Amino acid sequence: MQKLSSSGGCGKYAILLFGLLWTGISCVTMLPIAGGMLAASSSSDDPASMLMSLAFPLAFGGCFVAVGLAFIIGGLRPIIAGARVSKPEVAVSNSTLRSGEEFTLDYQQMFKAGTDVERITIQLILRESATYRRGTDTVTVTHDHIVQSFETPARHFEGGETFNDRRRMIIPRGAMHTFEAYRNKLAWLVKVKVEIKGWPDFDEEYSIRVLPEMV
Repeated sequence: MQKLSSSGGCGKYAILLFGLLWTGISCVTMLPIAGGMLAASSSSDDPASMLMSLAFPLAFGGCFVAVGLAFIIGGLRPIIAGARVSKPEVAVSNSTLRSGEEFTLDYQQMFKAGTDVERITIQLILRESATYRRGTDTVTVTHDHIVQSFETPARHFEGGETFNDRRRMIIPRGAMHTFEAYRNKLAWLVKVKVEIKGWPDFDEEYSIRVLPEMV
């Protein structure tokens, strides 16, 4: 069996770091502007005009702060989920496959504390990504084709208990192989999602390679 490494671990921490930087810069930029406008309007005896002078910078800056907070929450979710479950061990019988080839996936994950799991989903996915220009913006569109999906129903795990699962998967005969070009990409991956009751979900993705060959 060949162990797989998560393909999105660093990206999740990058989201948290970006959110912290974005929020910090937004606050540093917004507060001096609001303070200056407040000082300029403090000579006025009209409370309404004072509030109006603060409304625009606070509303405008608040939008940027809200965006930063959304990134922070997104970056914290996997960290919070990690308080309940350990990082899983994922292995496949072969990580370099051909069209029409079967393979076995082993999944093992320990629960750190008593946890009510609503569902555990393991999926084999073909992901298409295309990047193109829209005016002055660069846009990337991603679409996931779910090739196979397996579900483990709701159950309770005790602290220290390990979840073990083995699945038989197959790359469909005639399916496209792994491909990467400047603006287009086809990627094969195994996606695992543990839905935890009253807690952020744990989800990870693991890349596999499909060769331009038939079995």
